[in-house]
Amino acid sequence: MHWHFTPYVLLMVVAVVVSAMVALVAWRRRPVPGATPFCFLMLAVSEWSLAYTIELISPDLATAVLWDNIAWLGAVCAPTLWLVFTLQYTDHARWLTRRVIPLLCIEPLITFLLVWTNPFGLVASKIGADTSGPFTVLIFTYGVWYWINIVYSYALLLLSAFLIVVLVQALFRSARLYREQAIALLIAVLAPWVSNALTISNLSPFRHLDLTPFAFTVTGTALAWGLFRSRLLDIMPVAREAVIESMSDAVIVVDEQNRIVDLNLTAQHLTRCTASQAVGQPFTQIFAHWPELVKHSQEVSEAEVILRSDEATRYFDLHISPLYHRNGYLTVAGRLIVLNEITAHKQAERAIQESEERFRNIFAEAPIGMAVISLNGTLLQVNKTFCEMLGYHEQELVGCSLSSITHPEDVGKDGLLAAQALKGGLTSYKVEKRYLKKNRETLWADLTATVLRNQDGQAIYGLVMIENILERKRAKLLEEERHRVAYELHDGLAQVAASAHQHLQAFASHYRPRSPQARQELGRALELAQLSVKEARRLIAGLRPTALDDFGLAAALRLQVEAQRDDGWMITYDETLGSERLSPMIETTLFWVAQEALTNVRKHAGTQQVRLALERLKSAVRLEVQDWGCGFEPLAVNQEVRLGEHLGLREMQERVELVGGHFLVTSQPYAGTLIVAEVPLPSMMEGTSSYEH
Repeated sequence: MHWHFTPYVLLMVVAVVVSAMVALVAWRRRPVPGATPFCFLMLAVSEWSLAYTIELISPDLATAVLWDNIAWLGAVCAPTLWLVFTLQYTDHARWLTRRVIPLLCIEPLITFLLVWTNPFGLVASKIGADTSGPFTVLIFTYGVWYWINIVYSYALLLLSAFLIVVLVQALFRSARLYREQAIALLIAVLAPWVSNALTISNLSPFRHLDLTPFAFTVTGTALAWGLFRSRLLDIMPVAREAVIESMSDAVIVVDEQNRIVDLNLTAQHLTRCTASQAVGQPFTQIFAHWPELVKHSQEVSEAEVILRSDEATRYFDLHISPLYHRNGYLTVAGRLIVLNEITAHKQAERAIQESEERFRNIFAEAPIGMAVISLNGTLLQVNKTFCEMLGYHEQELVGCSLSSITHPEDVGKDGLLAAQALKGGLTSYKVEKRYLKKNRETLWADLTATVLRNQDGQAIYGLVMIENILERKRAKLLEEERHRVAYELHDGLAQVAASAHQHLQAFASHYRPRSPQARQELGRALELAQLSVKEARRLIAGLRPTALDDFGLAAALRLQVEAQRDDGWMITYDETLGSERLSPMIETTLFWVAQEALTNVRKHAGTQQVRLALERLKSAVRLEVQDWGCGFEPLAVNQEVRLGEHLGLREMQERVELVGGHFLVTSQPYAGTLIVAEVPLPSMMEGTSSYEH
């Protein structure tokens, strides 16, 4: 047994090696559509070439027939794998359903089984060998099934070639890279196909030699060039049809007679009909429900059109471009109509406009002064209240600096806070400042400032709000004046009256008058002196009790309760305030509320049974004054307040709200009254993003 080595084998070895290398590269790119069937295709080609190579150098007929049968494995698989790859590569993978793939495998499987069994000579009725040449060549007399396999394989190759040719035409005006890929595939499929046709038609210059495996050298070379030069299986072409069909814009093509030639899926949804129903029909007929579009499609190249229906109103940007013939002349062949829906954009735009309108209304009608300023402090826009507070007209303020209307001593008061806000350290801040009115009067105001930023977080404007606190300042000054007068009464008149009463007592004990009239007059003088001391103390307590400054709210209320008990009241006092002192403003407010509530009980309730409670909560201080007197109807009292009566309740409410608290009155006729004042602690009021100084 001698194996016949010939130079022709080297060409086959090249085909085997190239095919195997291409299969390896394809396997590494298997996530790409078509890479997996392409890998198996090249493995089948490599197996076919290798088996045929061994067949050629076989020493006898039996060995040659064995390797010929083995070569049929690659021969029957190659056409099917080539079609599967072509379908995936040309974006027709949807044809490869679960039913189609098994059907494609039936004929190759039957052929391979018949090759090994060859019943009734269906594949080859007679087999011989020609050993006269440099290699062994098998001579077949083919049976019926062989020609059935040829027809089946050629049909698959023809379909594959057709898809590639269509792709070449589609990519003719596309990138050169895609054209090179398609040409490489076309060469790869045509080379073995033509070689096989020459062989079975006896037109081959090498009689009885199958040229198909030799042609795989060309196939492998073309595919290798496509892989490494044109990036085959790396950059996949996307058909323009797929791009247009997947567009969210509606695309419609009409010819010179204004008939619809093509339209994508989005356009079909607008027309409420399929492409087969719309193509060939006049544009005006298909879009008769949209007269505005029909009108603009004849007149303009760009416009905004509205589609109104019972469900909703939709907005579109209309773009119309002419289409020209490919004859080198500017001959119009039709028009391309593109509709881009902008409904969401319009809704967002309308929402922004409404938001801006609300802000303008709030800005213009706000009861506090508001102004938009630039980053350098220039007034850009001011509202009506801002102008009224300062006595200027809007034209006089816009363009001037905020510092020019600020009291000279307060110009730099918030400089550090403003710098922190610009850097993003503060979202807003609050500070008390003085401003100068046009008539040069001083306006005391609370300034609240915040920085307005764009979407990138960059500061663009400042928004300032000023609130007139002149009445609050006056109330504070009045409270300070009451405090001063109370101390002067305590240290002056009260001390003199107490001293006079003591001296009269001493005089009466040492020089007791003998006459009844003198004793009566002396007793009257003592009574008046004692009454003067009590009245002075009452005035001091009404203005500002010294115990409130010396010992705090809890002790001052306890002294008040004891004084009421001395007058015969049944009053209870519950206190859980603790030893920590409150701020002077809160202590003064709550003491005044308690004092005013007890005064109302004495004047109006018709009872002396009262409960007084003072409690420190987690974030506030709560004061309760409750009586079991005649009570009243709160709605009626509110009406009386509007008429000028019961001002004590309104004053209590205003003073509590002035320190950021809540005031509540609960009462029913003949069921008593409950007054509740709850004031937040200063630490809770300042624990926000705003800073107050």
